[in-house]
Amino acid sequence: MELNHQLPKAAKCQPAEVKLEAGKTYSWCTCGLSDKQPFCDGKHKATWYEENGTTVMPYRSLKINAEKDETVWLCQCKHTKNPPFCDGSHKLEEVQAKHRNQQSEEI
Repeated sequence: MELNHQLPKAAKCQPAEVKLEAGKTYSWCTCGLSDKQPFCDGKHKATWYEENGTTVMPYRSLKINAEKDETVWLCQCKHTKNPPFCDGSHKLEEVQAKHRNQQSEEI
């Protein structure tokens, strides 16, 4: 199976508590491959492919511009309907199962 069909990777089935600082910009990982979860480290760049002579980049980081100092819960399962914030999707059985399968493939 191609890498892109397995993405986004459910990096963790729990949110990350993050303290955002006003005026700073953060890059949230959308593919789940980053070693700096929940933030992007550029690993999504390996997911590109060509289609009809055009390069397609299916994943890019999502920018968060912090307007104030605050603590937020960022999604790490990558299945939230409210990116980058956790909406509890990590509790869904299909997300839990995907995470378990991905962990067993890494062993």
